[in-house]
Amino acid sequence: MTEKDSSKQLLTKQDVNKAWTKWWLYAEVSSNDVVFQGIPHMLSIMDPLRKLYPDDEDYKDALSRNSQFYNTEGTIGAVVNGMTLSMEEERAMGENVPDEVIYSIRTALMGPMAGIGDSLIWGTSKAIALSIATTFALAGNVLAVPAALLFPLVTYFIGRWMYGLGYDLGRGAVMNMLKSGIMDKIITASGILGLMVMGALSAENVGLELMVEFTLANTADPISIQGMLDSVAPGLLPLGIIGLVYLYLKKNNNKYGTLILLIIVLALVCSFFGIM
Repeated sequence: MTEKDSSKQLLTKQDVNKAWTKWWLYAEVSSNDVVFQGIPHMLSIMDPLRKLYPDDEDYKDALSRNSQFYNTEGTIGAVVNGMTLSMEEERAMGENVPDEVIYSIRTALMGPMAGIGDSLIWGTSKAIALSIATTFALAGNVLAVPAALLFPLVTYFIGRWMYGLGYDLGRGAVMNMLKSGIMDKIITASGILGLMVMGALSAENVGLELMVEFTLANTADPISIQGMLDSVAPGLLPLGIIGLVYLYLKKNNNKYGTLILLIIVLALVCSFFGIM
């Protein structure tokens, strides 16, 4: 993979960065059930396309070409947007880049990059960032606010780098990344980190204690069931609850609202009867 020769570029780095910022702002704003993110994608590169195609008819064709069906994850998937802009630039400079090539490359790569982005950004990074922010909030620490804002800030710069990567390396960039297995390794490492963080936060913040006690004959002090469980494995009940929550969500297709109501009702009932 080689970067684009700057002496053979019509667009500046500022043009590319502006296109990325508009994509970051527009990606989900005007998404619809017909072309999904086709319109946001077209809006984000309107200015660079105008610069590439001074002729009105060529410009209209480029706008139409880039407003077709498109749907990916906005941060990691931005590499496809950058690659599309690179191909448009190559076409404007006289290279043989037919409409079908731009369509097929964009359509073929938006799915794999969406899967990577959803796992890496929304499934792992967001959970870690908001869990840290929640921990600060529960402790009454003002760092909860900047910790929560850290997620969009970091993803902005990750997406900007991915957009620039796609633009610099051209249409072969993503295919080479996927074939090399680099993204698989990043996803695996991020998943391990996410599990470690979520496990530590769960142990710290999920509290569950049995209040049930019983007394044996010829014993003065009551025996606590919670004490017996702690002597075997401290934190066993919170671990069990987390496991049950996971199984429920897996079996019931992520019905979060129902789960929250069940937890609230169960907590109220057990508290009323002095069980927990």
